[in-house]
Amino acid sequence: MDTTAANVETLLPSQGRLYLLKKKYKLFNGGVGSGKTRFGAMWSADQILHNKGNGMIVAPTYRMLEDVSLVAFLELLDRLHRPYEYKQGKNLIYMGNGTVFLRSGDTPDRLRGPNLSWAWLDEAALNREEVWKILIGRLRLNNARGLITTTPAGFNWIYHYWVELQHDSYGMVTGSSRENTYLDADFVSEMEASYSAEYAAQEIDGKFVTFEGLVYSEFSHDSDTGHIRTFDVKEDWQLCRGIDFGYTNPFVCLWGAIDGDGRLYIYDEHYMRKRLIKEHASVIKEVEGDFIWTVSDWDRQERAELEDAGVSTIKAQKDVAIGIQKVKSRLKIQPDGSPRLIIHPRCVNLIKEFGQYRWNPNAKGGKEEPVKEFDHAMDALRYMVMELDGGSFVFI
Repeated sequence: MDTTAANVETLLPSQGRLYLLKKKYKLFNGGVGSGKTRFGAMWSADQILHNKGNGMIVAPTYRMLEDVSLVAFLELLDRLHRPYEYKQGKNLIYMGNGTVFLRSGDTPDRLRGPNLSWAWLDEAALNREEVWKILIGRLRLNNARGLITTTPAGFNWIYHYWVELQHDSYGMVTGSSRENTYLDADFVSEMEASYSAEYAAQEIDGKFVTFEGLVYSEFSHDSDTGHIRTFDVKEDWQLCRGIDFGYTNPFVCLWGAIDGDGRLYIYDEHYMRKRLIKEHASVIKEVEGDFIWTVSDWDRQERAELEDAGVSTIKAQKDVAIGIQKVKSRLKIQPDGSPRLIIHPRCVNLIKEFGQYRWNPNAKGGKEEPVKEFDHAMDALRYMVMELDGGSFVFI
């Protein structure tokens, strides 16, 4: 890192170790608030300011790119008083040594084209492996190098590349939220009080963990036969929405489309904490369409506030056991090779919850019920499926 950047940003211990790590492909595997994105911005600035060649910054969605990764990068350039030209409509930043391409990982093929000297992939665990494979193919100039920053999400493709393969080009540093002295004093303790031990190990300490007893073990990331696929919503498809209320926990809205064969496509999500209902309503109304219904949790006051803000809802059928079985039924691969529930890659929080939503091993009386965590998008999805498939079992 150049001395000017070091003067602006004091490195945390894990950030310092990663900076000194001499590897072509670096991984910062860190907990929430451990300084991953800030380090990514510093590393990217170092690449474009001190080396010739183009680079790329990638986040799972454009919304995450614009709200987090790009903000951190541009704020650092401003503090360093380095000139740049940001072309928002083209998703480009022009600088003296090259161009920075700004891209979303939800449509991997759009990463193809530019020859790159460096690339930073933020929140990499929310991206598919295909994104990393394409980026490697673009890193071909000027001793090209790559950085990924992420909170882990199980033993996924990142674990495979950086731990299992033991390749000389790959190196990683694990950072904990606990070492970030700039966080509020009670930030970590509040997370510890809310999380299970395994989830705290992942979200706070940046460790790879596995979640035993997944509810939706059928859910697959396979690029050919799995449930995560890129698609376009057709004009003749019916549109619907599902909402789960929350404030400290996330408020979730899922947008769905139903094709002529009754398949449900989840094409977008809103997943946000600590916002007023009217703020959520404003975001919901930005996504245009003629929605046949919007199904939600039963909270009377919040439904009334949504209604006043212009978003009408109907009450969800909330039987958890039946709803889970109906979602499972839709996850089954049909004779034509496709499931009856398909998720767009931009729905990163919904996809993440599929990998964390698990059965409660301590349920009383041997009752089969899920753990009440990582279930906010799961609930919104279940409401949609229950509304679409009715209240009785459908075996397919």
